[in-house]
Amino acid sequence: MQIQWFSSKEKVGTASFYNTNITLNTIASVPFEYAYRVQVGLDEQGNVVVRPLTKEKVQSGDLDEYTILQMSVKKTYSRISSTMLMKRISEALGITLSDKPVKFDTTWDEVENILTIHIKK
Repeated sequence: MQIQWFSSKEKVGTASFYNTNITLNTIASVPFEYAYRVQVGLDEQGNVVVRPLTKEKVQSGDLDEYTILQMSVKKTYSRISSTMLMKRISEALGITLSDKPVKFDTTWDEVENILTIHIKK
């Protein structure tokens, strides 16, 4: 008997951008439950990507230490807090961020091991 298990990583999550942080809902947070740190960047399509990092990867010295960020993971959400990061994202994407959330859909790419936050222009 062949069984196909359903995973919460297959669902569409939500990322909320504020002027001080990125907040991921429960679904988008699943891949980060055991992450030690994260990296945040932009892909070729202008989407924001978040990659979980293990403690071993961070301590290996292979990564630029200034690209490594902390993420706090709670029961119902996770958050990357950095005013400087959000200012750079705002400038790169041409969006205005404030204390009111700007929400985007997210998807998890298990092959690339990244969460993509889909920016709709």
